[in-house]
Amino acid sequence: MEKLFNFVHYKEVKYKLNSETGYYQKEPDKIPFLKLPSDLKIEKTVKEFLKQQGANEIITGRIKNKERLFFTGLIPIQNNFFEGDNYEFIKGVKKKSLIVFEFSESNEFLTLNYFNHFYKENKEERFKFVLSFIQQKTTL
Repeated sequence: MEKLFNFVHYKEVKYKLNSETGYYQKEPDKIPFLKLPSDLKIEKTVKEFLKQQGANEIITGRIKNKERLFFTGLIPIQNNFFEGDNYEFIKGVKKKSLIVFEFSESNEFLTLNYFNHFYKENKEERFKFVLSFIQQKTTL
């Protein structure tokens, strides 16, 4: 579902945990968002550079043709909210997108708030933006 926060469009994509496989599976949507894979899994971080950024866990898609379909660190922000990013190359230019991850209290549900082609490189500005987004979401 397409939404708007502080004049920035974002896509809300919902997942549900499959306790048998350990993967979060994307729930059907009227208009699917194809930038995110149908399955996501949480794993411990092994890369030191991710740990230095504050991501002790990663979220990743399945591996296809020896490449992960999706990969980002989960940086804790507040309670069950985390931040991460995604990128793609458009005409040779790297475009980053901010993602705010929201886990339910039981961890059974996961919502990805995907800010397509919107990313604040400055860590403090990004943190303020994400925190204000979380506050707006939790007061609705």
